[in-house]
Amino acid sequence: MGAGANGTVQWCTEAFARLLQCTVADVVGMSGFALCLQLVGLADGVAALAAGQDSHAEWSGPLRMDGSGNAPCWHHAHMRRLPKAALASGEGGSAAVLRLSPGSEQTSATRRHLEDRERLLFTSRSLAVGEMATTLAHELNQPLGSLANVLRGVKARMVTLKAAPSPGGMSHLEQGVQLALDQVQYAARIIGRVRDFTQSHQPRRELVDLLALLHSSLTLLDWDLARHGVRVSLDVQALSTQDGAPVAGDGVMLQQVLVNLLRNAIDAMADSPPGERRLSVSSQVDDAGEHLEIAIADTGCGIGEDAAGQLFMPFFTTKPTGMGVGLNICRSLIELHQGRLWFTPNEERGCTFHVALPLVPDAASAQLPRFHDFGGTCP
Repeated sequence: MGAGANGTVQWCTEAFARLLQCTVADVVGMSGFALCLQLVGLADGVAALAAGQDSHAEWSGPLRMDGSGNAPCWHHAHMRRLPKAALASGEGGSAAVLRLSPGSEQTSATRRHLEDRERLLFTSRSLAVGEMATTLAHELNQPLGSLANVLRGVKARMVTLKAAPSPGGMSHLEQGVQLALDQVQYAARIIGRVRDFTQSHQPRRELVDLLALLHSSLTLLDWDLARHGVRVSLDVQALSTQDGAPVAGDGVMLQQVLVNLLRNAIDAMADSPPGERRLSVSSQVDDAGEHLEIAIADTGCGIGEDAAGQLFMPFFTTKPTGMGVGLNICRSLIELHQGRLWFTPNEERGCTFHVALPLVPDAASAQLPRFHDFGGTCP
């Protein structure tokens, strides 16, 4: 298989296919991302090989296969990166070979550690079940808030149109009504996604133009930005790819993250002088050309040292009426997409939140379904 989550399985034995309860034809061509979802612990090996500098990098560790209705099946795994000369296709890139053997007593300590980590992940996932009301209230707050903003905008435009009729006035109203309808449908999808997320370990894997999603998220909050007197500066550079800034993931989840971070930035500037409320949004690709980073900077109250260490903890909040689940959920969703979410203090005032996600190569983008529903109109 390719030595990374974006690679694909090139060959496998019949025994390996039976382990996955598939045929050989089903396994060949499977993405590394999908394989990591099937074999718990494989993602650690993929990450270790990706981080290794040696062309013969290796990794060993335990893997767990959760059979349908059966007890978990443990195996000891050994992964080794193949040199480019060993690639049958003769193309660039790198590949790795994975070998499995029955688990042994030597891996029991690591196995227990992995089980403990899985229990922690299950506890985190159980938040969507045991605290369903809290989670739904927070997630639905985004589209419902956007819906309220759109309807306020429609009302304001109706008043303006009534006072000074214009030929193009109705088209603006129709656009606003369509945006409101989009948000109602978006809220319904969030309810469905929360339900599916509690029943499945697999998010949707679609091709998402991250910059288009960012533009759409700003559009949904335009009324909020105007109401709070926030000036927005956008420094987003178009990428030289046919799919914009393509990332692989669940478009609904990623938009929830962006809208939540933008809303937090607006809230953080509530006590700032009206003329000093500035929201700066920028994007850049890392030197390796593998990750896209979006930075959302505000001129708000900033984050104190005491709060900084607890900011991503569940139920910790700096807002008087906050629930304390937003940033924790955001970071979980970004990490689920093999990305990073962090923040840095600004030199003058406020702070900047950063989201970095892996870009999808052009060759792999054709294999993914496209996410088109951005919940709004992109500029």
